Amino acid sequence: MEVRFESMVCLWDDKIPTMFLEFMNLLTLCQREEQLRAGVRTFAEKHELDKFFAYGYGSHHFYLHQRYTSNPDMVMQNRVLSVHF
Repeated sequence: MEVRFESMVCLWDDKIPTMFLEFMNLLTLCQREEQLRAGVRTFAEKHELDKFFAYGYGSHHFYLHQRYTSNPDMVMQNRVLSVHF
């Protein structure tokens, strides 16, 4: 699995830096797609991941976009990162 950082993270809320770092630790420790999916699901349930980020899966990757805190329905165009499996 390969984590690719593609753009910067905007620190619009004090919760973002700690949450993002914990999430990066989770992503880098995953070794298989199933482990990644389960880890992301569990992390999203315990933290406010959906409040600050939009994410999903392609056929061979996971992607993460940042949401605007002023309007959470809007998502920044560039991906923050992708994880290829």
